[in-house]
Amino acid sequence: MKKHLCAFVSMLLAVCCSTPAFAAFECSDMGEWLGKPCSHLAKTYREGDTELLFSGFAWHLPMTYTKEKRDELNQYAIGFGMGRTTEDADGDTRSVFLLAFLESHKKVQWNLGYSWSTYWGERDSLQLGLGYTAMIVQRPDIFHGIPFPAALPLLSLRYGNASLVTTFIPTIGGGVNNGSVLYVFGRYTLK
Repeated sequence: MKKHLCAFVSMLLAVCCSTPAFAAFECSDMGEWLGKPCSHLAKTYREGDTELLFSGFAWHLPMTYTKEKRDELNQYAIGFGMGRTTEDADGDTRSVFLLAFLESHKKVQWNLGYSWSTYWGERDSLQLGLGYTAMIVQRPDIFHGIPFPAALPLLSLRYGNASLVTTFIPTIGGGVNNGSVLYVFGRYTLK
């Protein structure tokens, strides 16, 4: 498992923290099907403003967890991340990010991903937003620590450069004490 985590962290650092390495990568080498999304991600990274991510809170829904299990789980998903974000003329945002936080069992969960959100209301007032995130997740208790893909919905409240974002992590595979978590984090764009 440590081998997978070291490889994943090395990849994250190389891609997210090294602008020259990312700029030298050629999306055209990936073919038509993957080349276009790759170019879109690269453009978001190159042209975006820096964004700070602050993790948050994980609420394990009482109707799907026993009280005993909820009492032993971590609800303070403390963590930090960085990203690059662009905003178009309509106020929609696109971001690439790296986020690490303490998951329910107080182990570090890594997330490398992309998010898109659209917003309603005037830009200089409180705005409601809906969107999605697609990411690669690594956590020790799932797939023996091997990174895996995930896609989740996003609900945001934005005011100025700050956003409060929440997502719902559904139960996968059914059963009690498994999934059904409301996760909340913050974003602040440096402009």
